[in-house]
Amino acid sequence: MDSSRSACGSALNAPTSLRGQRRTTWLAITVPFTLWAAVAWTAAINGVFRTGASPLPLLPSAIFLPVIIGAPLLLLSKRVGQLLDAMPTTWLVALQLYRVLGSQWLAYWLRGLLPGLWALPAGTGDVLTGLFAVPAAIALATGTAEGRKAAILWIIFGLADLAVAITLGMIISPGPFQLIVLNSPSLGLDGYPNVLTPAFVVPGSILLHALSLRQLRRRRRAEAARR
Repeated sequence: MDSSRSACGSALNAPTSLRGQRRTTWLAITVPFTLWAAVAWTAAINGVFRTGASPLPLLPSAIFLPVIIGAPLLLLSKRVGQLLDAMPTTWLVALQLYRVLGSQWLAYWLRGLLPGLWALPAGTGDVLTGLFAVPAAIALATGTAEGRKAAILWIIFGLADLAVAITLGMIISPGPFQLIVLNSPSLGLDGYPNVLTPAFVVPGSILLHALSLRQLRRRRRAEAARR
């Protein structure tokens, strides 16, 4: 009798314990994310990322360091994996609908404020990634292999867009990595608020794509194990 009561108690406590672990994991993600956003915002407002403000390449560091530090933590953490297992696979994909806001770069180019060499590929890629986020999520929701492949292709396209934008931005912007000097006018992507895109939105989008890939991989393994 005592053993059966103990087993029942353990079974009842298991969901509560699991919810507590998920809550802790959410906090472990959202607190650093909020601090990161606050630091990037404060630095942008104070002109920390402006060209010549520091001898160090602070803007490239703001792009790459969060990815270098965050990717291993998010991709290797067991708790994060459990959290991804509990989430619908469509959420992280559809979330990147915000990428349509990259249309601002195309608007700046049309007004002659940004060079087309950067604005056209970066802006167009962002808009397409955002526009296809919801269709990719809908395809993924079907649960078919074709839907999963469509989502993976969307992720690859989104990452490629970010890679192109980062590369072109570095080689045409004044700094140690500049390879092309343009005579066309520039809005100044190193000033607030535009600098928040490369300093925060870009690395955040890369991490979201990485999480989506991990989630899809874990889901496929779980489905294969049930067969």
